[in-house]
Amino acid sequence: MNQVRYYRKYPRTHEKINTDTEERTINLSASSALGILALAFVKGMFWGYVIKKKLS
Repeated sequence: MNQVRYYRKYPRTHEKINTDTEERTINLSASSALGILALAFVKGMFWGYVIKKKLS
């Protein structure tokens, strides 16, 4: 029953501000970070293809 207190249905993905260092951090899971990285990579490949097509 002790684990019920610390259980979260959804992970924290909001921005937190540390009061002692004044730094802003965003908590993301590893799968979310990999998804964002993959999306940025595919988007870069697409725009590279488009620019290459227009120049040649």
